[in-house]
Amino acid sequence: MENDKTYKILLRVLIPLSIALVIFAFFAPKIFVKEAVSQELNFTETGNVGDTIGGLMNPFIALAGVIVTFLAFYIQYKFNEFQITEFRKELKANQEKYEKDKFENQFYEMLRLHKENVNELYVKIKKQRTDGQIIEESIYGRRVFEYLILELSISYIVAIYSFINEELTPKDRLNEAYGVFFHGLTEKDLEKHQFFKNLKKLQDLIAEFDYEGFDEEIKKHIKLQEGNYISRKIEFQIFEGYNHQLAHYYRHLFQTVKFVVNQDEEKISYSEKRNYLRILRAQLSNNEQALLFYNWHSNFGKQWENDSNKFLTDYRMIHNIYDDLLISEFKLEDIFNINKGYRKEEGRNLDSLFEFQDW
Repeated sequence: MENDKTYKILLRVLIPLSIALVIFAFFAPKIFVKEAVSQELNFTETGNVGDTIGGLMNPFIALAGVIVTFLAFYIQYKFNEFQITEFRKELKANQEKYEKDKFENQFYEMLRLHKENVNELYVKIKKQRTDGQIIEESIYGRRVFEYLILELSISYIVAIYSFINEELTPKDRLNEAYGVFFHGLTEKDLEKHQFFKNLKKLQDLIAEFDYEGFDEEIKKHIKLQEGNYISRKIEFQIFEGYNHQLAHYYRHLFQTVKFVVNQDEEKISYSEKRNYLRILRAQLSNNEQALLFYNWHSNFGKQWENDSNKFLTDYRMIHNIYDDLLISEFKLEDIFNINKGYRKEEGRNLDSLFEFQDW
């Protein structure tokens, strides 16, 4: 109301005008009867003094009263209008707070469920004691991703060895390897290609703890990185498939990210979305982020990064991985073109696509 130009103009004009009319009313009798007075006015002929003064002053005072009354009503009207505006603002603020609280409650509930999903992941470990007895135990939670990365890496390196005479790109080999890693080996697979037969042989050697056979025929082809051969024994059953665990894990993780990203930016800004997703990403170990990269790059989870979704780039969901964490054929600089103009937060000097760019 205080910034209303019409309101200010009326106050500046009408109030001085009302005051001027009242003041003028006091001088009106003298002004309008001046000539009669100079001619020795006879009040017995022109009326009583009170009638003369009242008749001359009242119109101006009445006009001033009308103006002041109008101003009083106008001020009341503007005040009511101001109150309605403030009420609407407060109502809108309360609605926005309610919606944001509702969003946060749902986000943190989804975050809680994600943690539960991670805790429910497991792999079964078989160990051979010195007396030859085989014992079995289960590994749960985030440690599982170490075994998953190891198994997928083995599958990929066997794919290199098996498809060596075929023109397959690293992405094609990853698709084959991830398919076995995700779905497991089946009898139908064994009829398809030497790749699956090699995997089956490796699976049998490990199941029988025949590490001598493993060392002689396969180990030289299995590398996690250039010059870094697998040195520890693989003590879990590989190529059994993880779709019964990972399908649910990735569906929920994807829906959580999508839920945040799809919020109206007039209510939750891009920077706020990034902050919420940082909280989510902080729950993902480097191995989890690496497996998420493989899930996307193998085309099994292609919806993570496409023309519609920019979850890995604009929203940095695999920000903490680096080349040495991945199979050596995959270079992040080549796959993502890290100097491309991805969306960045305003006011941040460093907002690189990957953490290692800032090292």
